[in-house]
Amino acid sequence: MIVLYIFLLIHLEGYNRCVIIQDKMSIDVPFKHPSFLMHQDKIQCQTQRQEMLRCGTSNVYVKPECVCSFHNVYEATLYHKYSSCPHGEESDVVTKLKCPDCKKYSLNNNGPCINGGKLTCNGDEVAPHITCECPPNYQGKFCEEKLENVTRRCDKISAFSAIGMINCDLTKSDCVTYSRTGKYVYLCKETETSQDRQGLPLCIDTEDITVSPDVRTRTSASTTDSNQLDDIISGVQSTTPTPAVIVFLVTLQLCFSNAIMLNLFDIH
Repeated sequence: MIVLYIFLLIHLEGYNRCVIIQDKMSIDVPFKHPSFLMHQDKIQCQTQRQEMLRCGTSNVYVKPECVCSFHNVYEATLYHKYSSCPHGEESDVVTKLKCPDCKKYSLNNNGPCINGGKLTCNGDEVAPHITCECPPNYQGKFCEEKLENVTRRCDKISAFSAIGMINCDLTKSDCVTYSRTGKYVYLCKETETSQDRQGLPLCIDTEDITVSPDVRTRTSASTTDSNQLDDIISGVQSTTPTPAVIVFLVTLQLCFSNAIMLNLFDIH
């Protein structure tokens, strides 16, 4: 009966653990800075292929990966204080390239767009103001921002303990969240990685799935029959089971079986 009491008490008071799911944004660039951007030597960017961007009136042309690529445009003011062309022949200053030219002088004619983004030219906007059409779960000017869901496990606390803490709707650090009407309060620890949900409910929904079975009062433990136990277990099983629920059910069943065996032994 003690096990039964604890089991029912937990369900009457709600889940002790639940989860929240938040959006996480991070910069996702699937490649390192090109080496030619890290030093002044631009010889590796130069070629004699005439379909490339020509350096003034010289016979030197600039490779597309050295003209309108992501890092060239995303950090243009940092790296484009100098040119990939020979001294005095400046024709590849990316901050002055118009969108159609940026498209032409870039790898796969896709300009600075990354992560599956597609270059869209609205006119003659210069390279730093180009925008890209991003695939799902990406955003940003050049689709460099990745969006993903992060699952955070949270533990039940008292309302008193939550005083002064920030709501999880406003922060991704340590915070508190609530069930639908604020009946239960949960503390969520800060995490950068998604945690295993482990079958736990959403914190906001914990009021909707707690159990309130009809427990009939008995004068003694020995008068509890199997029909009452089946009614209680049936009411619990009508909710979404969790590992904790399953353990309690098994324990309860074993306790009940042991009680029957002891009664039979006492009779004989």
